[in-house]
Amino acid sequence: MRLGATALGSEGIVHTAKGVVWVAREGIAQRSVAIHGASVTAENRVESRLPERQGIAMRFPEDVPTLTQGDVVLRAHRPSDIGGIVAQCNDPLSVEFTTVPLGYDAENGGDWVTKQIPTAWTSGKERLFAIESTHPDGQRRFSGSISLRDEGGRRAEIAFGAHPDIRGRGVMTTATNLLLDYGFAECGFENVIWMANIGNEVSRRVAWRTGFAFGGTLTAWLDHRGRLLDGWFAMLHRDDSREPKTRWLETPRLAGHDVLLREMASSDEQRFIETATDPESMHWLATSPIPRTPKAYRRALAERSVGPSTGSSVTWTIADPESDRYLGSLSMFGFRSLDYRSAEIGYRTHPDARRRGLLTQAIRLALGPAFTSEDEGGYGLHRLSLGAGEGNSGSQAVARACGFTETGRDRQCYDLNDGSVVDLIRFDLLKPEWDRATEDKGEA
Repeated sequence: MRLGATALGSEGIVHTAKGVVWVAREGIAQRSVAIHGASVTAENRVESRLPERQGIAMRFPEDVPTLTQGDVVLRAHRPSDIGGIVAQCNDPLSVEFTTVPLGYDAENGGDWVTKQIPTAWTSGKERLFAIESTHPDGQRRFSGSISLRDEGGRRAEIAFGAHPDIRGRGVMTTATNLLLDYGFAECGFENVIWMANIGNEVSRRVAWRTGFAFGGTLTAWLDHRGRLLDGWFAMLHRDDSREPKTRWLETPRLAGHDVLLREMASSDEQRFIETATDPESMHWLATSPIPRTPKAYRRALAERSVGPSTGSSVTWTIADPESDRYLGSLSMFGFRSLDYRSAEIGYRTHPDARRRGLLTQAIRLALGPAFTSEDEGGYGLHRLSLGAGEGNSGSQAVARACGFTETGRDRQCYDLNDGSVVDLIRFDLLKPEWDRATEDKGEA
């Protein structure tokens, strides 16, 4: 029986993967995790007591190798780890994002350490390690678990879960690289898969950081306490590099006089839907794929890291700087189009935030990172474009107020909610134009 496992990563929140990690009463719970591909290096010491091949049974703990890099050690689990395992399995994020048994206690932990983990090793089905590192109090102890599950055909799933005390310290990234080196060099694996429940953003970042190539969505694939959930997946081949395959576009928090740009949040839901279903929005944006129901909004929120992690788009909430109340949304997309260092901008505002100059302020704020070089932490764009339907005088006025130049029109391509089709008026803004404008205003 394959159950989901914890995957709370070192980078901060939760890393759900489907490969193995936490206990299930009927067997070893599983879930994959982040990945990397390269040979064992001098600094990643692999102390293997037996020459291993995929599927070969090993004695536990006698044949379990010790893998070391810096402060991070992968080793066999011990009874002394049970307290840390119980603490991790009762952590709110573990409970929320994984299928660890609810009410996890020392009996569960003891069964896992003394029965399930040894069985995994002796059956040859799984390489399941404890992670040990130095905690914030300066003491070395159990820091999580990480596993490669043999899927046959030189394929494996990787899974991990970090103790809450060591998240955000890079421990899980190091552990993942260590295990991948071992899996490729010693176990003969050719490919490793990472999977995570949709919304497991931090796990996705670890997969990205360690060189995984993201795939699409697995529909109703991941078992979560009896429910089949959609998931993400990514692949790493043994010959792949360990560097990220895309640029992760960060979504900086930007503060202006009357607006704040920040990441979208669950608290935005009601006003976001009010904006999307407002008659004016419906007239101009009815055919745009904007979430218009609570379910659709929650899905979009869960998937908010997909665009940034693939280097294709970023989205901000426009909020009131004092109350944090949702005022609108602003996106940049098409970063990976064929146009030279270009992207497109899109926006919409809540009815009570219109015609107050707030959208103009928000766009001007976003132009800063858009035209800042990558070396300085920006997006490195040379050109930003936007389109507004013929007759949408408000959107066109905002474009001009932000310095965009009308460049032409796409004829009869923009369909409206009333069934009519109008021209799309095109605008763009170039980096040299933005630079001159900011220098003239003394903002450089």
